Amino acid sequence: MSYNKIEILGLRGYSDRQTLNLGIPDGREGSGLTCIVGPNNSGKSTIYEAFRAVSQNNPPSFTEGRRNKVAGDKVEIKLSKNDGTFLELKTAVNGGSETGFHENGLSKNNVKILTLPSRRTFSPFFSKSLWNRDQYINSSELSAVRGSQFDSFAYRLFTIQQNQAAFNTVLSKVLGTVPSWFIEQADNGNYYLKFNYNGSFHNSDGTGEGLLSVFTIVDTLYDSNANDFIVIDEPELSLHPSLQRKLMQLILEYTATRQIIISTHSPYFISWTSLANGGKVARTVKEISGTKIYELQAATSIAILSLVNNLNNPHILGLDAREIFFLDDKIILVEGQEDVIFLNLLLTLIGNQLNGTFYGWGVGGADNTDKVVQMLCDLGFKKISVIFDNNKSNLIPNLQQKFPSYFFKNIPTDDVRDKPEKNIEGLIDYGGKTVNAKYTDAINQLCADINGYLSA
Repeated sequence: MSYNKIEILGLRGYSDRQTLNLGIPDGREGSGLTCIVGPNNSGKSTIYEAFRAVSQNNPPSFTEGRRNKVAGDKVEIKLSKNDGTFLELKTAVNGGSETGFHENGLSKNNVKILTLPSRRTFSPFFSKSLWNRDQYINSSELSAVRGSQFDSFAYRLFTIQQNQAAFNTVLSKVLGTVPSWFIEQADNGNYYLKFNYNGSFHNSDGTGEGLLSVFTIVDTLYDSNANDFIVIDEPELSLHPSLQRKLMQLILEYTATRQIIISTHSPYFISWTSLANGGKVARTVKEISGTKIYELQAATSIAILSLVNNLNNPHILGLDAREIFFLDDKIILVEGQEDVIFLNLLLTLIGNQLNGTFYGWGVGGADNTDKVVQMLCDLGFKKISVIFDNNKSNLIPNLQQKFPSYFFKNIPTDDVRDKPEKNIEGLIDYGGKTVNAKYTDAINQLCADINGYLSA
C-alpha cells in the first residue's frame, strides 16, 4: 500500500499546514515520481527533512531555530497511506525540542524511507563495515546542522563491492562506461575507493564529486524492491547535463514500481512522461504568510499533455519551457517563437524592455494559452502577463474572467512582423531590422502597462 501524502506544520517556514500529494506507482514509467521544484530558500529541502524526521528510528529533536513561531513553536509531520492509515510525528505536549510518534494504523516499524541529502560528499577514508539496506535506512537521522558531511554512506561501500556486478549494471545506465573500481586499504589501516581509468588511478579523495554523487544515487536504486520509498534532494548537483538526462531516465524506470521523491533546480528532471502516467509535480513558494506548496492538478496535466505530441511545435514543452518551473515569477506568454524572437529585437531597437521572462518559445498558438496559464496558476505563479496578436484579442475577455489576477494585452497588429505574402503589416519589418515607426508609441505603452502590472 503506497503513501499518498505528507502534511507538514511548523517545520522551518511552514507556518500553516501544507500537503504534498505523492505519485503512486502503477507499473507505468514515472507513475511513482513526485518532483518538487521552486526557487532557492522556498522550502524544498524542508520537505526532505520532514521525510527523514518521520522515518528515523527515534523521534528527533527540533532545535528552536527549526520550529516556526507563527505555528505555535510546534512541529507536526503526518505521513499517510491511501487506505487512511497514518503515522504522525508531533512536538511533545509541553512543547520544546522533543517529539513523539503517534501511530494510527501505520506502525513506525513499517515505515522504511531511504533519504539521500543534497550534500553527498563523504569522507574519502573510512573503516570497514557491511551495512545492508535496512541498516543504512535505520542509521539515517535528521542532522543537527543542515549540510553536514554524509559519512554514513561509507558503511555501504563494502556491501556494494560484494554486489558489484549488479551495482555496475545500474551505474552503467548513467555513466555508459563504468571505470574499474575497488576498495583499497592504506598503510595506516584506513580504507578508500580506488578507480582505474585505463591504467590511470585515482582514489576517492581525488575523484570528482559528480562520480561520487552518482555512486550514492545508484546505491539507493540498485538493491531496492518494488514499493520501496526513496527521497533524493537535488540529484543534479555536480552532474553534467548529459548525465542528468541519463539519471532522470533511470529514475523514471524505477518509478514504475517504486515511490521516488526528488527536489530539483534542473529542467532535466521535469518529465512529461511521468505526468502522463500519474506522476506529480509540486512547487514550493515562500510567501509573506509562510511556505506554500502548489501542485499541478490532474485535469491540468491532462490538458497540458495534449501539447506534448504537437509535431508542428515540439518546443512548446521543450527544455526552454521546462525552465519556467524554476523561475521566481513574472512570466510573459506569447503565441509563438516568432513573437519571442521579434519582440525582443523590437524592444532592443526602441530602447525599451519588459521586466519579465518569456515562457520558452511561446505557447504554440493562441488557442493553447489557457492550458499553459492554468499550469502556471496551479503551481502558484502570481504574476503572468500574456501578449496576443491583434487578431486574437477576442480571447482576452474569457481569459481575463477565468484568471482575474493575470494580465492580458494585445499588440496593435495582426502579427509581430511584416508578412508581405499575406498582406500583413507588423510592428517590425520581416527581417527584424526596422521598426514600423507609427507603432512606437503603442509599443512603449504596452511595455509600460505590462511592467506596471509585473512590478505592482
